[in-house]
Amino acid sequence: MQFHDAHCHLPINYFYKDIDNFMKQWSDLGLEYVIGVSMKYTEIEKAIELQKKYKQIIPGFGIHPWKVKRNMLEEQINKISNYVATVSPLIFGEIGLDHHFIKKEQYYPLQEEVFSFFLTLSEKNSIPINVHSKGAEERVYELLDSFSIPPSNILIHWYSGPKKMLYKFRDKGVFFSINPSILGGSTHRFVLEEVGLEQLLTESDGNVKYWIKGEKIIGSPAIIPQIIEKIAEVKNLSIDEVSEVLSRNFKEFANIS
Repeated sequence: MQFHDAHCHLPINYFYKDIDNFMKQWSDLGLEYVIGVSMKYTEIEKAIELQKKYKQIIPGFGIHPWKVKRNMLEEQINKISNYVATVSPLIFGEIGLDHHFIKKEQYYPLQEEVFSFFLTLSEKNSIPINVHSKGAEERVYELLDSFSIPPSNILIHWYSGPKKMLYKFRDKGVFFSINPSILGGSTHRFVLEEVGLEQLLTESDGNVKYWIKGEKIIGSPAIIPQIIEKIAEVKNLSIDEVSEVLSRNFKEFANIS
């Protein structure tokens, strides 16, 4: 069974330092593609290096809302703009807004400035986006709605917001990622139950740690096959059918023919 990881923090040292061993392990399990998302500029450069080494790795260019800083921002976004023409395939992520973990409202305008920068580049260059929306779901929806980005090029990462906004995003036609928390019976399950298979992707959000059946598990692409099995169970479909649809979804999202 081939599988895909739509959101994994490959540029962090946990993966980056031992990427050869990790990629061998994941490839042996059936990994076809993994999106290596970035949280800050230095990780973007590492993501580019990883893509040059492994064709299965799709780099994610992003500045996470937790990492947004005015210092050197203009220089960094200029470099990112220049990289866009030289890297393919490419995703923008992890990008977005966070009003849950970031409580101080004075940081919100800069979050929106950086998010809007990536949305503008996405619209101009037809680059898919991998979006963080924690606690800011309504504002993220408003900003996405103000740009002409195809819904099939939008992934809402680890959605855990209000059901009202889940339905709005769902009806817009975007993708949602299902991650290992689903294996532990988390509230993330309502996304799987309320969204059709044709709008789902799988992700590990590695190296986030999850408690699954009393055991601490480090997220990585190796756990994706278990997520596919859980999706098949909840949707009452065969694993092969689910795997086939998820593969098609991933390639549609990532602009891979």
